[in-house]
Amino acid sequence: MNCWKTIRVNREYGTLRLMMYSGCTMLFSFLFYYLVVSILIPTPELTNIGLLFFIFSILILVFIHKGLHLIPIWLCGKRATFKVQWAYLIPILTIKTSKPLSRNLYLTALLTPVFVITTIGAFASAMFPMYIAIISILSSIHFGLAFYDIVYASYLIKAPKRSYVENHEEGFHILIKQAV
Repeated sequence: MNCWKTIRVNREYGTLRLMMYSGCTMLFSFLFYYLVVSILIPTPELTNIGLLFFIFSILILVFIHKGLHLIPIWLCGKRATFKVQWAYLIPILTIKTSKPLSRNLYLTALLTPVFVITTIGAFASAMFPMYIAIISILSSIHFGLAFYDIVYASYLIKAPKRSYVENHEEGFHILIKQAV
């Protein structure tokens, strides 16, 4: 296989800029989500939860987000591993695949958390309106995490349909089969 293009999003945009875009995505999605949901769903008195439970919920959300990336890969019978490294108190989660994945499978794996967690957040807001503020915050944090997935997906959509994707630490390679 030949490398059609190497995508290094952090080098192209800069890590700080990507973090700022992700933070803005979190902020604006919270404002929009909370406004729309609080208008559509009548809310009773809001219920508070403890700070430790809230922080634990954010950590669980990050692990679930990464885990949902793996489900389409595993359902297709491909091998992928989940690795957790701790940098101070921040978990850094990485997914490694043994072989390149098809473009469509990689796109599906990238966008699965966006659709699944967004749907769960919408249903949770309707079912538990007393926790609408917490659900809105968690959903907005998820949108901030999903920002990176959407950036990667925007590059993959432009790639050839029969291409393959190989993940690397600095980004990913889009591969095409050699012409015979």
